[in-house]
Amino acid sequence: MTFFLFAIGLVLVGVSGRLAVLAIVIPRMRLKTHLREVLDYGFDSPAVDSDLSFNERLKRSVRLTAERIGGYAMRRFPTIKALKANELAAAGFYDVTPEAVHGYRILAGISLPLVIMLLLLSAGHFSAVSILLVFGAGAGGCIMPSFLIRKKGAARMDEIDRTLPELIDLLIATIEAGMGFAASLSLLAQRFHGPLGDELRLTMKQQTLGMSIQRALADMGDRCETTSVRAFIRTVSRGETLGVSIGPVLRELSGDQRRRRRQAAREKMQKAPVKMIFPLMFLIMPALMVVLMYPAAYSLLHTSGL
Repeated sequence: MTFFLFAIGLVLVGVSGRLAVLAIVIPRMRLKTHLREVLDYGFDSPAVDSDLSFNERLKRSVRLTAERIGGYAMRRFPTIKALKANELAAAGFYDVTPEAVHGYRILAGISLPLVIMLLLLSAGHFSAVSILLVFGAGAGGCIMPSFLIRKKGAARMDEIDRTLPELIDLLIATIEAGMGFAASLSLLAQRFHGPLGDELRLTMKQQTLGMSIQRALADMGDRCETTSVRAFIRTVSRGETLGVSIGPVLRELSGDQRRRRRQAAREKMQKAPVKMIFPLMFLIMPALMVVLMYPAAYSLLHTSGL
């Protein structure tokens, strides 16, 4: 009997020890999972430098240096216009700060002229044209990063506007099939590719972290400042707030989006002749005049004996 009670006591001690371990370990595991989700959302990883490779440490040091230089330049020279956070988000650079871009511009504006100057000095050829080349490289280094980011953002917004009617059509089909709006958007976010798919997945990630769907869509509107996206978010938010069926409203919005796309295409078509004037006058016409006039001029000069 004593041995039986002793065995029961050992089992109870083991069970209580296991429960105590689980009580300690499970909250930590949940906390690590939550932190991993937060890091996947886009915050900086608290990785130790020893865990990073040489290239990652180099990129990190360059980024931190650019952020310091850019922040100092933005404070000392506020008249120099820097990129805004929404312009970076429009280009898809969610984890890049305006200070870092400003620092990259300064580093490029300094390093490119120095490299070209060293190459010219090593070649022993330095003239007035070389000086212009050095200054041009400095200006290009300062301007090109922001220009390329804005151009990429504009192309990305055009792609989002082009694919938005397809998203609305699929939302209409899933909502009319009986799914809720948030569930439909989550389903389509996993199947859409390109910039619109990235924005939808980021929006659903925000909702997973506890943000309401209206607030997540409002953040998407801040990142994608286009007329089509704002109309879509305003329509959906109004329907969700009033509690009405948004299927008919989305159907009307889809037709309006396609009409807007046709109008934008007609506008670009009307601008095409104006844009063709410069290459026509300075590139095509001179070559055409040479081809047409040179044989006649050559024959005239040959027959006149000049």
